[in-house]
Amino acid sequence: MAHALQASEVRYRRLFEAAQDGILILDAGTGRITDVNPFLMTLLGLGRDKFIGRRLWEIGLFQDVEKSRSAFKQLQRDGYIRYEDLPLETSDGRYIDVEFVSNVYQADGARVIQCNIRDITERKHVEVEKAILDTVEGEQRRIGQDLHDGLCQQLTGVALLAKALAQKLAARTPPDGASEATEIAELVNRAIDQTRDLARGLSPLEIEDGGLLPALQIFAATIERLYHISCLFTFDELTGTQHPYRPRLATHLYRITQEAVNNAIQHGKAKHIRIGMTTVHDRGVLAIQDNGVGIVSGHGKKSGMGLRSMRYRSRMIGAQLKIEKGAGGGTVVTCSFPYQPKARPPKV
Repeated sequence: MAHALQASEVRYRRLFEAAQDGILILDAGTGRITDVNPFLMTLLGLGRDKFIGRRLWEIGLFQDVEKSRSAFKQLQRDGYIRYEDLPLETSDGRYIDVEFVSNVYQADGARVIQCNIRDITERKHVEVEKAILDTVEGEQRRIGQDLHDGLCQQLTGVALLAKALAQKLAARTPPDGASEATEIAELVNRAIDQTRDLARGLSPLEIEDGGLLPALQIFAATIERLYHISCLFTFDELTGTQHPYRPRLATHLYRITQEAVNNAIQHGKAKHIRIGMTTVHDRGVLAIQDNGVGIVSGHGKKSGMGLRSMRYRSRMIGAQLKIEKGAGGGTVVTCSFPYQPKARPPKV
């Protein structure tokens, strides 16, 4: 019996030491900390001596003393307390967001409190990124729809009036001003085409109507027309016929392509861009390669909203994103994604 108890204590200690959440053990009577695991010491940048014998508000949790005492009384009364989001200050003055769960139980005949502290900072960042991108996506679609339904229609009316004016002027003798009116109509028609291209980029209805591959073909042609550069889209037969692209997957891949191409043009000064879609071992591979100036030194340490957007979208579809220098110069963006992404595990 004693041997089994000792083995159980050893197992618990190993779990306590190896846990990837912070763990505190408190005396249920005094509320003072009696033990702390290595993960929490590393998370806060504090030594063991900064925990033992102190109360929660003395290590950066529940800095409001009255609130802390109230929470402690509730814990003593109910035996359980949970906070979804608490700010916790580290030794270097940073604040991290943590989930705090605490239970009261008996150990060796005494009541103790175990506090589990989980760092949710990254999860909150992802939630904020998702909220931003969802907002941007909605605004892009709204503006694209407004451009198509509003400005394009008005410009079409102006073009028709200019064409009718040109015909009236041409019927006069001499046809004074007819060529100028015809030129105005042509300029307005070009503006209509450009506005439609912009609207299509902001709200790519082709994804919903025809699917991802036709949408990328239209996107590549639009890039060529707008920026007067070479932009080619290719895909293999297996990719084009066998695998479906559900709307969510298609939208994320389309936006990743947009960001990569825009970066290639604006920052890489590329003149030739190649977009390819292939299938390798039941995974789709989207690759965007350009002949621009390539990745700037220090690129991995600091990235703008566009690169963060690509990384976030890749995570949302279970994809692996790589951004590398091309063998012959320029940049290669590769997104390897599952056609049937695994279901996300439920939140604990």
